[in-house]
Amino acid sequence: MRTHPATATSRPPFRWLPLPLALAALGCSPTALAADSQEAVELQTVQVEAQAQEGTAESGYRTSTASTGPLGRMSLQDTPYSLNVTSGELFANRHAHTVSEALKTNPTVSTLMESSGYSSMSRVMVRGFTAADQSDLRDGLVDRSFTYVPLENVERIEVLNGLSGFLYGFSALGGSINYVSKQPTAAPFVSLTAGQYGGGLNYLHADAGGPLPLDDRWTYRLNAYHEDGSTYVEGSHQERSLFSAAVNFRLSAATRLSADIWHQDLEMNGLQTYLNVNPSGGIHVPDASRFDATTQYGQDWSYNKSKKTLMGLGLETALNDTFTFRTAYRFGDMWRDYQYVAGSLTDNAGHYTETAWGSTRQTEQTHSGYALMDADFQTGSVGHKLTFGYSGTSYLYTRGNDVKSALGLSDIDAPAWYADPGLDIGGTNVWYQQHYRNWVLGDRIEFSPRWSALVGLNRASLDLRRWGSGTALSARDYAQNETTPSLALMFKPQPNLTTYVSYMEGLANGGTAPTAAKNAGEMLAPSVSKQYELGVKASLGRMDLTAALFRIDKVNEFTDPADNTYKQDGREVHQGLEFTASGKLTERLTLVGGFTVLSAEVTEARNNPDLEGKTPVNVPERQARLYLEYALADVPGLSLTGGAHYFGKRPVDAMNTEYLAGATTFDLGARYQTRVAGRPLTLNLGVSNLFDKAYWSYYRSGDGLLLGAPRVVSFSARTEW
Repeated sequence: MRTHPATATSRPPFRWLPLPLALAALGCSPTALAADSQEAVELQTVQVEAQAQEGTAESGYRTSTASTGPLGRMSLQDTPYSLNVTSGELFANRHAHTVSEALKTNPTVSTLMESSGYSSMSRVMVRGFTAADQSDLRDGLVDRSFTYVPLENVERIEVLNGLSGFLYGFSALGGSINYVSKQPTAAPFVSLTAGQYGGGLNYLHADAGGPLPLDDRWTYRLNAYHEDGSTYVEGSHQERSLFSAAVNFRLSAATRLSADIWHQDLEMNGLQTYLNVNPSGGIHVPDASRFDATTQYGQDWSYNKSKKTLMGLGLETALNDTFTFRTAYRFGDMWRDYQYVAGSLTDNAGHYTETAWGSTRQTEQTHSGYALMDADFQTGSVGHKLTFGYSGTSYLYTRGNDVKSALGLSDIDAPAWYADPGLDIGGTNVWYQQHYRNWVLGDRIEFSPRWSALVGLNRASLDLRRWGSGTALSARDYAQNETTPSLALMFKPQPNLTTYVSYMEGLANGGTAPTAAKNAGEMLAPSVSKQYELGVKASLGRMDLTAALFRIDKVNEFTDPADNTYKQDGREVHQGLEFTASGKLTERLTLVGGFTVLSAEVTEARNNPDLEGKTPVNVPERQARLYLEYALADVPGLSLTGGAHYFGKRPVDAMNTEYLAGATTFDLGARYQTRVAGRPLTLNLGVSNLFDKAYWSYYRSGDGLLLGAPRVVSFSARTEW
């Protein structure tokens, strides 16, 4: 540990200002609405009541339905895709406030970016590909997560594995992540939670919902959240506030209006530092045990600040017994500023250089919407659930040139302190404008109780314009149109067992060259990929089991070590097996987890044949998750929890000369539910990385290595009335 002038400044460990604001909000009339696209308005009322226990600890965190893009809500058992749902109660009980922590129980997801980094973005990989940007959704509408993703107003997270071109047009190959917002409730309730996580972040969270007193056709949901304190990294400080409101109005038995709004303020100081290696230059990946995750290897004057507002409107109406119309629109506005310190190892003895980087304020405005018609009808003995319509997204993103200043040498055993260099950051000089348009036609066909199919087409178009005077980002325009099909056949030998085979094509934007590449910032041309999948889904007792074999074939994108240029060349194939399990093994024992075995390699590289057979950077060949809860019979209300998380080795360079070592971490916790003064009280204690394992969380090209979190104790107390 080191001391320097910056540590002399003290700040109050927690500001309780949000408490009166939250309490005041609970008593005021909501002014905004929220929507979650469903299949039929009257049917939706029945679903909400019937599924009140879905995703809860009592249900084993099981869910029976999920959103499937323009197709609306479908039964997981009848969905011919690998789709995993993490309930809000599960990640709340595990003290998860970041995306990587929330999805820690999902065995098909691996971390690509942590929110503790300089951009505060969360990124995950699925099937060895990034799942982000156009594949980040909020209630089925695109919500590019270019800053910290708040989870306190999220009911569940739905991860669709693999290609989703039929559903969303241009999207990430890894899959899509849909954050489903907490919805208004028919019954009134108020809850208040206070706790600490992340090494010293104290928080207060108020959540309330119910019908409005004068007219029960109006229902609302409010969430107010504030955190303030330090993270586990020395010299750090973080403050974040979130307010969200949602209201539904039932205009008639067949028509529902909805809208929502949320706003988040974030300020992070003393950011965690990446450390770059250079395998081709003889600078190898160091053993993580030589590092201390609580040490500030950068500088505590580094920062990330951002603000984001998201608001939406929706309408759903059953026109008659056959047709249902759904439409929604969402607008997002955000900005972020950051200044960070990058480290580059200069030898294998632990010496490194520190460089300060600063960025012009980056802004983004996003518009996203859809208009869809559902038709439920019969042709003879064959049933059809047809969906057709339009969805689209456009955004304008601005930034400027990053600037840097060399600070000097440092040592991992005694990091040096440097004063803020006062970087001369210029103004905005680069603009991106992008438009996505999708026309979709899909039909869920039921031939018999055992045989069914899903067929569909998506006509997608992409228009990209980039202009400005940025030195690394010259003006360039793209325009592309493509029609992608999706075909799936399902067979149910038993009502609780579904087998399926599916084929889907996907459209993906070209990758963006990383900062360290010669063509840094260049966006490559879009491409078409293909996916084949064979799966089985079973409900056995109170357990849900799924397995999927998949193969994805895409264009290869990489930084060519021969000329340090990011380019497309040849093909890349990812194939593997996923297995997931969730539910109750016994009345008292809950299990959530599974594993992924993945073979990912470059199968063709004409410009650089040496890359053939190599695994893409940061892709683990194996990973597994296991989360257990056990309710003690002798102590009513007390449950013990535990988890194990394993990921295999991952290459850090295109030639696979260096790897991150595999690692396994363990969690332990307890939850106690009782009543005080007639009100329910839940006390929750958790310890993550129980044995304080030192490991590399991930490697990101252009940034470097990031240490995984150390042992962290979290706790909370929740009451409701």
